[in-house]
Amino acid sequence: MKRTEQREWVFKLIYEDSINKISDVDKVLENHDIAGEDFIRASINSYNENYESIEKTLEDALNKRYNRLSRVEKAILFLSLNEMTYMDIPVSVSINEAVELAKTYSDNNDYQMINSVLGKIVRS
Repeated sequence: MKRTEQREWVFKLIYEDSINKISDVDKVLENHDIAGEDFIRASINSYNENYESIEKTLEDALNKRYNRLSRVEKAILFLSLNEMTYMDIPVSVSINEAVELAKTYSDNNDYQMINSVLGKIVRS
């Protein structure tokens, strides 16, 4: 599976987690037939371990706007921040992939907001 496809799965799992907390990562990966994908496992485990820190970063960057983000937008931002901060994925790669996910899964111009927020966080 290509990294872009793996990243899309991570996004979907983060979104799923926002609706119904994932308590058993192994079981969820098996249910989706992606148990052999090490990047997905590492990314979800990193997301779970660093959730509070990532959320604080987003809340600080967005202030009151944080609570108005959709679950899709939050999932994309969490994915990208986790990659950039805790998984040593290059910033440009992570932001580009986040923008592409936003173009596919969110409203018309949400990708611009995703790009702007991630850029602001990286610069600070």
